[in-house]
Amino acid sequence: MSIKVISGHSVFNENAVVLSQKNKWTLEKDFNPQANDLYIVFGAHELAHQLLEIQYRKNNSFGYVILNSEQIHSQFFKNKYYIKLMKNNVVCDYNTLTSDYLRQNFEIKVFSYYHFEFMKFAEEPQRIYDVCFIGSKNQHREETLNKLQDQFPKLKFYIDLDWKHGSSESLTKILSQSKIVLNMPYYEDNALETHRINKALACNCQVVSTYSKETDANDFYKDYIYFDDDLYNGIISQQESESPKKTYEELVKSLNQKITPHFLFVINQIHKKLISLSNVDESPREVVSQSPAANSDEVSSEMSNDEVGE
Repeated sequence: MSIKVISGHSVFNENAVVLSQKNKWTLEKDFNPQANDLYIVFGAHELAHQLLEIQYRKNNSFGYVILNSEQIHSQFFKNKYYIKLMKNNVVCDYNTLTSDYLRQNFEIKVFSYYHFEFMKFAEEPQRIYDVCFIGSKNQHREETLNKLQDQFPKLKFYIDLDWKHGSSESLTKILSQSKIVLNMPYYEDNALETHRINKALACNCQVVSTYSKETDANDFYKDYIYFDDDLYNGIISQQESESPKKTYEELVKSLNQKITPHFLFVINQIHKKLISLSNVDESPREVVSQSPAANSDEVSSEMSNDEVGE
């Protein structure tokens, strides 16, 4: 009867390690659910069918907290198994746009929010790349990156649109050799891609980003990264800036104050409820998907405005 963390995709492995270490939760490598365990799942969209199947086979004797990381146009929201997995369990998200989308289109309630935290790495003695972008390929990204290379012929670019650096170690090595990391959306009407941003800041990179459709996130991150509708202007602003942006350590401190208390409160309330059912003939599945004790609307009044995630 414990809280455990699992990762369904290598891109979230570092996040899973940090979350488990900070909260002294078990990082699960050999997935063998026990009765009344609570599993916090990164990258659940990659394992939706398997997660559902084992929960059904174990007679819903344990629960998941699904940390959704997909944006509203994601193909995974067409996956009936992922939707059912979220409906049967507690869901947390990293942005308000997707939270509203899940509620309006699938009647899935997001109980709380979370953030992506990474290990802080020491400064590299030499940054050999001026500008770096790593992400999935689409036409907009290809055209934008080609144009930027023409506009900045003296800058050395590192571009990976084929996910050659899926592992945390490989990604860290490239980012630690880069001065500027670009953030541009894959989808239109996107939430701010804070997974890429936070990882880059943890590697002591400067980040230049286009604005997202999530105005609160834009406003929060403006102290940490350079925003512009045009990445060309953003790179110029970064190069000409005389005042440094806030550090990754300051970002994590602020996120932990703003988001983490409510997230932990929800996790602990759900886990307590699961434990209380140890000798009671009641389905834990109903608890993790419907528990009033985990309702963020009801518990938010018990905490100060500075503590509740928005």
